[in-house]
Amino acid sequence: MVLLQNIKWVWINLFILLIFLPLWGCDKKQSMEIGATTLKKDTTWQGNVLVKGDILVPPGITLTIEPGTIIKFKRIDEKSDQNLFGVDTPYYPEAELIIQGRLLAVGTAKKQIVFSSAEIDARPADWGAINFLGSQEKNTLKHVKILYAYNGVHSHGSNVEVSSSEFAKNGVGISFKMEEETPGVPWFGKISTFTISHNRFYNNKGGIGFRNSKAKISYNIIEDNKFFGIFPKEKAEAVISYNQITGNKKGIYLYQTQLVQIENNNIYDNASYNIGVAEAQDFDVSATNNWFGTINKEKINALIFDKKDDPDLGEVLYEPFLNKPVPRPTH
Repeated sequence: MVLLQNIKWVWINLFILLIFLPLWGCDKKQSMEIGATTLKKDTTWQGNVLVKGDILVPPGITLTIEPGTIIKFKRIDEKSDQNLFGVDTPYYPEAELIIQGRLLAVGTAKKQIVFSSAEIDARPADWGAINFLGSQEKNTLKHVKILYAYNGVHSHGSNVEVSSSEFAKNGVGISFKMEEETPGVPWFGKISTFTISHNRFYNNKGGIGFRNSKAKISYNIIEDNKFFGIFPKEKAEAVISYNQITGNKKGIYLYQTQLVQIENNNIYDNASYNIGVAEAQDFDVSATNNWFGTINKEKINALIFDKKDDPDLGEVLYEPFLNKPVPRPTH
């Protein structure tokens, strides 16, 4: 009788094991390694992805990255055969994602997509960038975290939306421009168009830098970056609004900048100055209706570098200014 009961329990336990074993294993992330590769068809990444060389997403191809995916890049030498196109601009000596087609990297608040270094002694520029080259598709990065890149997101002549994401320990969090340096490439002469909202940029060498492009930069927290928070250059048709810009060496730094509008931001307690113009900046800049951490004009002037400091420079037109901060953005 005891023997029959034992056999019965064995069969019951075996039945339970067969039913639930697949479910117990469903949370284990898939893993893959990929070296220098040109994608031939629409591709989806999920789980853990180790990137060991350049990945090209050519025109007409979409790379989709699932929520919770962790992508880590191996550190490679600039002479490595894992560089698909060499190391001269617009390419990087380090491993990179080169997007000429389309990238959809949409995570969730609880399942961020992470791009980072695979190295134990991780440092900025361990990998190159998510490098958009001439992609006029609707590229989307949402709920992503980008760490230890040379430039987290970089673009020549592309269309990209970045939201609800984090950038830390990179050279520059996001950089974009019009392609002017390489005649003959399909994206030559095309501007980049970026929407950057509800992100956090911190502990990078620079937050956001761009040149001769269009941008809407709003509701971001840009703080504690080593050199600058935002760095527009030349014809930067941009609206910079409702951002928190503090604790950077330079809050907003301007180089021959035209067309940019700076309004309704909290720009205060940056080390060198809150808004400053470079030596070549001879255009006036509109920066009205911002909060500078005080209503004392002398203190505001002390952290704005412009015509009053050098008569050959343009003027930062900051009056009227706000008498209280705008609500701190969320990311």
